[in-house]
Amino acid sequence: MSTTQSNPHINTKDLLMILIVTITWGLNYPVMKFVVNSYPPSAFRAFTFLIGCMALSIYIRMKGISISVPKHERKPLFKLSLFNMVGWHLPMIYGVSLLNSGRAAIIGYTMPVWALLASALLYREKVTIPSLIGIALAMSATVLLAWGSASQWGNHPLGVVIMLVAAITWGTGNAMMKNSQLSISGISITFWALLIAFAFFFVITTIFEIEAWHWPSFAQWLAILYGGVITFAVSYVAWFHLARKLSAVSSGLSITLVPVFGVTGGALILGEAVTLTDIIALILILLSMVVVLLPDSKLKDLISNFCKSKTA
Repeated sequence: MSTTQSNPHINTKDLLMILIVTITWGLNYPVMKFVVNSYPPSAFRAFTFLIGCMALSIYIRMKGISISVPKHERKPLFKLSLFNMVGWHLPMIYGVSLLNSGRAAIIGYTMPVWALLASALLYREKVTIPSLIGIALAMSATVLLAWGSASQWGNHPLGVVIMLVAAITWGTGNAMMKNSQLSISGISITFWALLIAFAFFFVITTIFEIEAWHWPSFAQWLAILYGGVITFAVSYVAWFHLARKLSAVSSGLSITLVPVFGVTGGALILGEAVTLTDIIALILILLSMVVVLLPDSKLKDLISNFCKSKTA
């Protein structure tokens, strides 16, 4: 069975990648919400996957990067693509159409819980106390935000279920990614995952949305380009780096600020409200990141110093 450290060393490059993923994926939610209100969801996502493939292809050609996949790694790569791309984005794109964009992001980022369960059940990965504390804090924030936005969910209960399915699928895929033995680079993984996802979404939109097809407007094209180039070509390369280096729980919790940017972006772009509940949830999420990302020794020192200050 695969075993991993709970808190491997996180360097400046890792922190930069966490920042890129957090901001770009957070803002992606209001962008998606804007588009799927007026454009076929699967067609929009197929466009973004295609744009992402094209952007990565240009970079790969310029850098002379090989994207060949050894024969014995093709099946595992296909499975990873199904869970991390198709199984996550298919329910998610429809869940966003039924929910407030910020709240959809919050449900989606219950992912670390499902990553933990998948890692424990499928790979016997050790569950540490910091991981459990971090998950408890992140889930507390999620429950708090869910409770605070109940009125916005009342007419679309199916959206909650759909987003949970997306989060569970992605959590499982995250555990699979961490425990995969692929020798190819993160850029190669991203390219093939995008291409496989494009094929699936093209078939889906052709079967179910062909009557609703139309040429995107200028604003919709901007959203498609953002999704393809930024969300996929740039951010997924960063994400797969993190998912392969950190434990499934740590990588998931490292980007728990995504829903905060989703809520903030929804407020700025779509006029969705930001409340005191959102601010309290932000504090809980920040604490969860500190607990998970700090090395165990430093975390113990912080707890010890805090306890001493209380007893002094």
